Amino acid sequence: MLLTLLRRISVRQILVAGCLVTLLYALLSRGVYHSDEHYQILEYAHMKLFGTPTVDHLAWEYPLQMRSGVQPFVAWVVCRGLTAAGIWSPWLAVTLLQLLSGLLSVVVMLFFWRTVRGGLSEAQSKWFLLTGFFLWFMAYLHVHFNAEMLSGNLLLLLAALTIRYRRSDSRQEFRWGLALGAAAGALFIVRYQAGFALLGYGIWLLCFNRRWRLYAGMVVGVAVLLAVGMAADRWLYGEWVFAPWNYLQENILHARMDLFRHEPWWYYLTAPVLEGGIFFGLLALVATLVFFCRHPRHVVTWMLIPFLLIHFFLAHKEIRFFFPALFFVPWFLVDLFRGQGERFSRRGWQWVLGVLAVLNLGAMVYNLAQTTPDISFYCMLRDYCRGRGEVVALNLAEETTYCSRMQHFSGEPRVTEARFYLPRNLDLRHCATSAELEAAAQQLTAAGRQVLILSADSGLADHSPLTLRKINWSPYPAWVVRYFNFNDWTRYAVRSKNAYEMVESPVDSADRESGRR
Repeated sequence: MLLTLLRRISVRQILVAGCLVTLLYALLSRGVYHSDEHYQILEYAHMKLFGTPTVDHLAWEYPLQMRSGVQPFVAWVVCRGLTAAGIWSPWLAVTLLQLLSGLLSVVVMLFFWRTVRGGLSEAQSKWFLLTGFFLWFMAYLHVHFNAEMLSGNLLLLLAALTIRYRRSDSRQEFRWGLALGAAAGALFIVRYQAGFALLGYGIWLLCFNRRWRLYAGMVVGVAVLLAVGMAADRWLYGEWVFAPWNYLQENILHARMDLFRHEPWWYYLTAPVLEGGIFFGLLALVATLVFFCRHPRHVVTWMLIPFLLIHFFLAHKEIRFFFPALFFVPWFLVDLFRGQGERFSRRGWQWVLGVLAVLNLGAMVYNLAQTTPDISFYCMLRDYCRGRGEVVALNLAEETTYCSRMQHFSGEPRVTEARFYLPRNLDLRHCATSAELEAAAQQLTAAGRQVLILSADSGLADHSPLTLRKINWSPYPAWVVRYFNFNDWTRYAVRSKNAYEMVESPVDSADRESGRR
């Protein structure tokens, strides 16, 4: 049935449906895959726009000047446009950034498809587009505005430009060099780890494409983009820095990466399978390895093998470090099953494809329907603060909340704040001890301020000397909590992220009223 449907639909229909799905994800998807996407882009842009968080409360990488300023600058431009228009909203800003990311993903994927479709049949072109648009992790990641996704698009663009150059008549090599150098430079200034892929790319050029006019153009293209990156870093840090060197010095030479969780060398052989879904992750892993074996001289092989292999030898491992390679997966899958069309027409394989399609659809719907816990928490704060005067939120500095966390990675411990989504009338303050927090809460309440206490203690209202009312919130719909909360599993997302409203006791109210008289 699935194959019959594939024969009936056209490439144009797949393109239209795929663009609509990407648009839907850009509008409805909320939350980040990893906190770096928030703290190293959105919070930097918010600081440049509103002055908060202050430099003392930014992530530990900021004082070390080791992160690129390119994406924070793009985010700042979007946010600045909204404030200039008088329609500032962090939610609208994120939606616009996701629309930009989704648009870039679609344009680059179609550019790559048009580059390689000469070697694909009509059915293979359809499978390429179907997996590129509708494979659940591709649909989810296409719209995320983070360094992994942007570098993945730029890596795919660099590969497509290189393939097109190789097919050209080798005229205007300097112009081709400018284009390739600009793509390579943009890739590097967005994510410095992509330098491993560029190392392999440079070796491939020296081995299989020694053209000095091309190299001259590439030097110019790379230099221009490095200058753009340095200008963005100058904007972010307020002084001229060379952030790539700071990144190498701090993470590698000073071994700050080793302060994070360590994983065994075989982590990258199992994590893609587990996080991508057993069937989808395994297919992606096998397709990638098969492509390397079938095409040992291909430029994509030479770019990805060093990029992937070097990460095996780094102690700190995360599956997101491999995300830039995911943009090639649709092409790898088509190559894996090249010439296997007759096999999939058998009844058994059709059942397998049907089951995979249903599982994939379920994952796509889940990612659209389920809001991440932190976003649900920010929505609760937004609703609570709407229509009120100044609200002061207090928390213990050592406790982790969705609004702040204590970091110990660089010198003195520092409280890192997440203010991007916070309402403008919410003032966030941190206390060193419980006694200090209680005194501050009483003082602020006596002054007529509304006080919230953010705490990891789910039973704080029962034993605190303050009069508190717990604010109930949940990232899950009410019907899920009511009918499917087996063994109270929904509590795990919120059990250490509690919010309490300071309620004035009758005695305090009477004392304050008598004082007015």
